[in-house]
Amino acid sequence: MVGTHNLLNQFGLPVLSARNTAMIEAVTDLPPIVVADLFGIHPNTAQRWANYAKDDWSAYLSARMVSDE
Repeated sequence: MVGTHNLLNQFGLPVLSARNTAMIEAVTDLPPIVVADLFGIHPNTAQRWANYAKDDWSAYLSARMVSDE
């Protein structure tokens, strides 16, 4: 019996990156509590994904500016 994950891998489709993209898209369009219910994940996990998805790179850029000085 071949699972969906294995089947997609046989055709060279990136399963993990597709899952991550789907999760990021979901949390940008829906509240984390709804995503948690839809995907069957813990609400805190959905909230972490939402925080990750809305990252605006400002912390990274400010850290780069400090290290360049």
